[in-house]
Amino acid sequence: MSAPASQEWAVLMARRRIMARLSHLVPRKQQEIERAVRLLRLHFVDRRPRAPRRGILHRIMLVGPYARAGGAPDRETGEINVYEIWAFVDHPAYRGRRRTWGAARRAVAIGLRGRAMIRLSVFTIDEIDRLRAVGNRFLTDQYDGGLTLYDRAEEMGEGGDDGQ
Repeated sequence: MSAPASQEWAVLMARRRIMARLSHLVPRKQQEIERAVRLLRLHFVDRRPRAPRRGILHRIMLVGPYARAGGAPDRETGEINVYEIWAFVDHPAYRGRRRTWGAARRAVAIGLRGRAMIRLSVFTIDEIDRLRAVGNRFLTDQYDGGLTLYDRAEEMGEGGDDGQ
């Protein structure tokens, strides 16, 4: 398979994987969340040859009520949804940076065209272990109940190249 065809295939498989994980939601919500994840990943691909680099995006998760399947079936209400998305990066310098992540939030907001909003929180990949050690049950319970939408290790294991 040629390089462009292989990249298109990887993108298609990533989209299908996200949609399958969100199958408990109505199609509109699945599409909104998938688009937000895709835009965040595109924003984070760093092609700059020198500092300041953006670091590496390791994981994106959906947390909160939209991450949990079961209970009452999801239905279309027509209201604007707010999705809680957590991103995990490799270095503490990239955690919670308004300059970097503010631009990502704006890019996603433009891409969603006002139909949905995201609440983006950025953590380091080892921060959840630290939160467990200090006993922060609220955030660790959110993490445990969350839904992984992108995992760099999983994507790289399939031979995909995410551009990072």
